[in-house]
Amino acid sequence: MADIEDQASDKGQGEEVSRQDLPLLSAVIPNYNHGAVIGEAIEALAAQVPSPDEIIVVDDGSTDDSVLVLERLKLAYPPLRIVKFETNKGAIHAMNRGLQEAQGRYVYFGGADDVTRPGLFAAMVAELERHPQAAFASCEAILLDLDTGRVASRPPVRPSYGPRFFDSAQVAKLLRRVDNWILTGTAVVRRELMIRAGGFDPMLGAFADSFVFRRLSLQYGCCFVPQDGVLWRTNSDGLSRSSVANFDAAMITLNRALERMRADQVFPKWYPAVFERRWRFAIGRIAAEARPMNRAMLIGLERGQVSRVVLGSAASMGGRFGRFAALIWLTLQERPVFLPGLLRTSLSRLPRFASRAPFQQEN
Repeated sequence: MADIEDQASDKGQGEEVSRQDLPLLSAVIPNYNHGAVIGEAIEALAAQVPSPDEIIVVDDGSTDDSVLVLERLKLAYPPLRIVKFETNKGAIHAMNRGLQEAQGRYVYFGGADDVTRPGLFAAMVAELERHPQAAFASCEAILLDLDTGRVASRPPVRPSYGPRFFDSAQVAKLLRRVDNWILTGTAVVRRELMIRAGGFDPMLGAFADSFVFRRLSLQYGCCFVPQDGVLWRTNSDGLSRSSVANFDAAMITLNRALERMRADQVFPKWYPAVFERRWRFAIGRIAAEARPMNRAMLIGLERGQVSRVVLGSAASMGGRFGRFAALIWLTLQERPVFLPGLLRTSLSRLPRFASRAPFQQEN
């Protein structure tokens, strides 16, 4: 992260004076072997209003035809810039390089296999212009599981039912009740503040984006808009699931993130325990939804002998009932959601689900 911090110090006060003259918006996309789908992501970004002044794709040493695809796309989309790594360095390094390259006042970090929905940038930029004290603005996402065809909305609990700015104290109050309403893949962030924060910490792996965006929200406040902004396509080979395939390594990274939070005065003292519960549940859900269920990972999440027996029995049962039993137990054990908020959010989304076209047709 030193190079990002050096970049911030080199610009110093001059950036404060001239930032209004900078391009408005940069989109950063890390890519590794997504040549088959990245064209759809680029097309959706270019169709946004306002469209990004630059779309920076950092190719992370792809071994497929990604670079050839990107070179062809550049002919059709002049704002596209391609940064190539000769070897694979990982998504976090790619995003940090994109942040270094970005020139916009605002930056969006997306996925090469995700598709932005119409109106995302218009809504996020409008909120940031309306609330100049906010570090970022985020919204909702539609999750499409390519393995099962299941469609779901995220976050499971909305922090508000209309566009709203939350100051740092309000963010802390919300995070105590429900932790996972900040969706980093839908967020547009102030580049200056992201650089000042040091970008994404490679030592935190899959927790790097969660860490820095929560820190920014607790330090400056943030905005939320209750509208669909991104179609997330997930599968068993995706980053979120593959990052916890090695349970021991995932827990080491989690503990590293918790240590950073405990040592950082921006995070309330109670917050690491909330974050840990939510991520333990997320890991457990991935284990329960695996085919077959990941017994070792589930048992690794036990909190005592009774928990070990219940999770082990659910894994042995397998199938729909085993998954249901495991998820119910993990919900009771980790308390990842605010149940009244979950019910209200679910009810509020019913009209939107009824009007949506099936996303399977888009792929």
